Amino acid sequence: MLSSAIDRRGPLQAGAVTGLPAPAVVSTATTAQAAAHEPRRPLLAGANPYVTLYDGDTPFGYASMWRVDWSTHGAGTVLVVWTPAGLRVVGDDPRLAAWIEEHFVRNFDEARALPSWPAARVERAAVRLRVDPAEGAFARTAGLAVSISGPLDARPFALADFPLQGVSHGLSMQIIPCEHATITVDGRPVPGKPTVTRPGGRPVSSAVTTVHEAWSM
Repeated sequence: MLSSAIDRRGPLQAGAVTGLPAPAVVSTATTAQAAAHEPRRPLLAGANPYVTLYDGDTPFGYASMWRVDWSTHGAGTVLVVWTPAGLRVVGDDPRLAAWIEEHFVRNFDEARALPSWPAARVERAAVRLRVDPAEGAFARTAGLAVSISGPLDARPFALADFPLQGVSHGLSMQIIPCEHATITVDGRPVPGKPTVTRPGGRPVSSAVTTVHEAWSM
């Protein structure tokens, strides 16, 4: 459970751990190659920093921050925060926030590795989000604050066959693993810290800033 969360989503493991250059197609399966050559349509463009906080091997908090510059469901900012006490999904556009949580976040490895993922109730509120590749990512909304800082590395990644809900997606981004992160809920810090390892000498973290993130389907 811990390794998948550190490496973010399962299909990202090769690029995140070994620092491979962005491949056009990572999978060699015939079905994956066929999917890679099918025409795709743009689905989303923006940034999606995220963090899981651990105390030992136990996750105590997870946050997924979204700056959606363009998507098939509109543009805006979304903040998803999980703790053992519950799940909060906040966005200035509830329709966009509901789609982000349902289509993407709940299906990522780091969310699936958590002890539970309750049904989401979307809250309409403005989310202030700043994404800075040189510093990290910072989000704030009513009763929630998330900070990711201390970039350790920056590397590109692309995957032509990323499965979500059994459907092949295209994904590209720049991955920036970071050293520090905090999540605050109703003024109280969530216990734990990011887990950072260095397999092969390159840093891998459960706190990551992404930029230039693009999805197609």
